This record gives sequence, structure tokens and C-alpha cells, in this order.
Amino acid sequence: MKLAALYTGHGGHTSLHLLGNGQYFAVDRLAVEPEFAHLRGLRDVGDLYVLGSTAVDELRTLAASTDHVDATSDVRLAPPVMRPSKIVCVGLNYLAHIEESGGTKPERIVLFAKYPSSLVGSGGQVRRPSFSTELDYEGELAVVIGRRTSAVSPEDAMGAIGGYTIINDISDRNLQITEPQWIRGKALDTFAPLGPVVLDAASAPAINDMRIVTRVNGEVRQDALCSLMITSVPELISYISAAITLEPGDIIATGTPSGVALGMAVPQYLQSGDRVSVVIDEIGELSNDIVA
Repeated sequence: MKLAALYTGHGGHTSLHLLGNGQYFAVDRLAVEPEFAHLRGLRDVGDLYVLGSTAVDELRTLAASTDHVDATSDVRLAPPVMRPSKIVCVGLNYLAHIEESGGTKPERIVLFAKYPSSLVGSGGQVRRPSFSTELDYEGELAVVIGRRTSAVSPEDAMGAIGGYTIINDISDRNLQITEPQWIRGKALDTFAPLGPVVLDAASAPAINDMRIVTRVNGEVRQDALCSLMITSVPELISYISAAITLEPGDIIATGTPSGVALGMAVPQYLQSGDRVSVVIDEIGELSNDIVA
């Protein structure tokens, strides 16, 4: 099962959709029977996860009935989670990326945060501020938390996952490097493209089998298996939840592999007019244009 949030009408309103056979189906149109009334009016994947595992199971059942409803014709993708309470990002989680950045493997897990205002859906625009001189991409696997989670062990952490999506950790290297904190370098508006969909954890392959491929204007810049992570996803969830309670719809960005512009002999930073696409085959393609 693949879940998406689509913009509907004006004013930034969204509704939850299922993706099947290349088409999007409104959950509102599937949940027409009275016993499924609680599934109507959901705005995004986070709203679904707040309802709990029973609601997710019910939607999995309804996903088999998309042939009985019309597909949505006006497809404008929003971030599949619009209002996470937190976006926790992991830095320096691939050895080759550390080496290309001129660093050394950290002794502790590196965490930083982005904000809901950083989010933009696939097809949306990443705004390059006038003061940004070194705009970079970082394609990553993102984990979406499915249930409230606190102090979970690594052995039990996979049960906290609702699904998986793609995030592009857009970074302004000049701000990131010259300022004492990474907030402005990492968390500006539109600096967290997310999507295109959330792949239900029950439908997902093993994390280690997923591959991240990032292209800029069609040129492959990153290509790596998620098995190359230094700290695994269960360990990350356990480490974060030991001190920070994770809520349904929260996002964990698990780190980027090598191939970023910063690591090039002559860095090719993003310019207005560039298109960045991040692909994880099992999830789909997250594509965004850079604009001034």
C-alpha cells in the first residue's frame, strides 16, 4: 500500500489518497460505508497514523477496492505528512559521505532538526534564497513513525515504523559551515522535499535492500544501498526515542550517502533552474525544481 496527500481545491487543503496502478484514489471515496466513517476527512498520512493500527488495517482492506471508484484527475502532490511534530535528521551516517566531506567518523550519533515549514511535496519548488551561494542536495530514506514511541529497544524498534518515504535534505553549505548551529543551513523554508508517497511498512522490502539514487538534471550524483548506513534504522529509533518521544507522523531522515556537491573536487552546487530527483524504486521518485 502506498499513501499520498494531494492538494484539493485552494487554500492548501489536502486529502489522503491511495496510489494504485499509477493512479490516485481518494480515501474519502473508498470509505463510503458507515463503519469506515472515521477514515473520511483525513488530510495526510499523519492523520491516519494517529487513528492507530486498526485504522491502518482497515485501509489496507479498502485498498483492494479501488476498481470501484474513479481516480483523481487533478494530481498535485503535497508532502505525504504535512504537520509532523518533529523532523529528526541524522548526519554523517554513511562512511563514504564522511570521507568526501573531509571529516572523520563521529563518536556519537549526529542529530539535527528541520521544521514543518521546510516541507514541500514532489513537484513543488525549492526556493534558493538570494543569500544562498552553496546550495546542496542530500537524497535520503525517511522513516515515518506509526505509533507513539518512547524508550524502545532496537529489537522492538521496527514496530514503531508506519512506513517509508524519501526526503531531500537540502543544505546551504556556506551557512552550515560558517554558523555555530546548523539551523539556517538545514531548515530554511522548502529545504525538506518529501514524498512522493509513503510506502506502508507491511509492503516494504528490507531496508538494506533499498537503494538511493539522486540525479541533478538527469546526471546521477548519488547511488548507494541503505545497507551502508553506519547506524541502522532500529538503532536510530531506539537512540532518539530514549530521550525524545516520537509521535505518529514524525519523520526520521536517516542520512545521505556520498556524491553530494560539497564532496566534489570542483563543487557543482544547485542553481536556479536545476531539477533534483531522488529515487528509491520501491517508493517512487521525489522531484523538485530549484527556483530563485
